[in-house]
Amino acid sequence: MKEPKPRKADKPSLGKAIEENLEMLLEVLVLVFFVNAFLLQAFAIPTPSMENNLLVGDHMLVDRIAYSQSLSKIDAAILPQVKIRRGMMVAFKSPPEIDARNMGRLFYVKRVIGLPGEMIKIIGNKVHINGRPIDEPYVNLSAPLTVSPDFPPASPDAWPAEFPREFRNFVVTTELGPAYKVPDGHYFCLGDNRNLSADSRIWGPLPADYVIGKPWRNYWSTKTTTDAMLGKSAPARLKDFVLGFFTKTRWNRILKRF
Repeated sequence: MKEPKPRKADKPSLGKAIEENLEMLLEVLVLVFFVNAFLLQAFAIPTPSMENNLLVGDHMLVDRIAYSQSLSKIDAAILPQVKIRRGMMVAFKSPPEIDARNMGRLFYVKRVIGLPGEMIKIIGNKVHINGRPIDEPYVNLSAPLTVSPDFPPASPDAWPAEFPREFRNFVVTTELGPAYKVPDGHYFCLGDNRNLSADSRIWGPLPADYVIGKPWRNYWSTKTTTDAMLGKSAPARLKDFVLGFFTKTRWNRILKRF
């Protein structure tokens, strides 16, 4: 009696292969969504308001955990968080006054200067907190003045149109003259490139819940302009990336930590 020939392994059907590939793609998308939503977020610097520390064309990863609030002791131990202090850089969503100009798709990075409850006064671009001048080694004053070097404004009519009216009455009297008291739950943020920065002097104190996270590292940096960053379509930016990757990449800024 002849023994039956061993059966060949069935080849996976086309439908089965497609199903497995779709499952793998879904898993990757879920992982990317989780990382982007809860751990890291990538975005680019479109303006020179933070030069020379951040440059137009820097593409960075933002740590979304660093400034978050712990829900429990276990949460705090696993995901270490830090309290926002003066001098730290924060990434945040566009304030409503900027959203109104159809710029809500952008995120911004500024430096925290005034903490909740502190009194801030700027005289000739010199920042005073609670009546005392502070040292700011990161400030760049080389650009021509486009923003008033003094704050708060000297008269009620001098407030920028974007500055929310409900926050204009936080001016208090001090020995140095009128100063601005940062509202609870808000931060007063300024750009390092002080003369070119649209910041809390223009659109008001930053709500704490607008903060996304802490700038962490550059994953890429390219020589470009604000017009190219904001004015070109996605396909045009992709073309610039491909054609200029080797000639325009700032290799010395790759993986730079902030």
